[in-house]
Amino acid sequence: MIRPVKKFFLWAVVAVLLSIWGCARYPGVVERPKPLSNEEWVARLKDRAEYWQTYQATLHLRADSAKGKYPLRAVILANLPGQFRLEAFNLWGQTLGVLILNNDQSTLWVPNERTIYTAQKPGVLTDHFLGVSLPLDILGYSLAACLPPAELKTFKMVAGSSKWIGMSRGIENGWSYQWEFLSQPMALKAFEAREGLWHYSVTYEPSVPLDVKGSPQRVKFLSSEWQMDITLDQIQVTSNLQSDLFLPVFPGETRKVNLDASK
Repeated sequence: MIRPVKKFFLWAVVAVLLSIWGCARYPGVVERPKPLSNEEWVARLKDRAEYWQTYQATLHLRADSAKGKYPLRAVILANLPGQFRLEAFNLWGQTLGVLILNNDQSTLWVPNERTIYTAQKPGVLTDHFLGVSLPLDILGYSLAACLPPAELKTFKMVAGSSKWIGMSRGIENGWSYQWEFLSQPMALKAFEAREGLWHYSVTYEPSVPLDVKGSPQRVKFLSSEWQMDITLDQIQVTSNLQSDLFLPVFPGETRKVNLDASK
């Protein structure tokens, strides 16, 4: 026979255990987010591209190639997909070059050489000075961690366990692209571009969130011939870029070199 004191103590312990049991919370099954459809991916990436269509940025750039190593500061103005301007300065604020890319005519002004280089296609200029032909829209949108709207026409997404791979083949320029996205949180990590023997990759550190206003901090371009390490000090959308900023107006006493004629 259980004594009253012991019986009371036993019931008290049971009551406490039941109380703890009732208040305890057990996590349920964690459901993974439902994968987006290809149409939803395209819509989200299109929104980003539209938001960053016109922007300005200040950055630090280090380019390493067979032509040498160049630590630069630069200001970029972009009115995508067809206009892009980069003005590069040395550490003392002197202009080293002004690169203006348009789909119908592109120029590079080098003050120290008193020379203007011209080419009908933007890729001819980037090929001559960087060793790789970079399409204008890919260069401009890459710096804002966006996909060009033209590439979204053939965009296809393949889902993985921790990342997604998006693929596209350029309709007009013959390039093929592969983008790598993180799944949790959704972000753009890197992409690769190929065209014939040309190949280069772009990496974002850290990965760029895929919300509309997400912006990159550091961008690395890498190929077998050259690399560029870009740190963005500031990048922001703008709506007041004047069209004459993308017109090649330079001092009169300059030598002109047509790179198309040398091909």
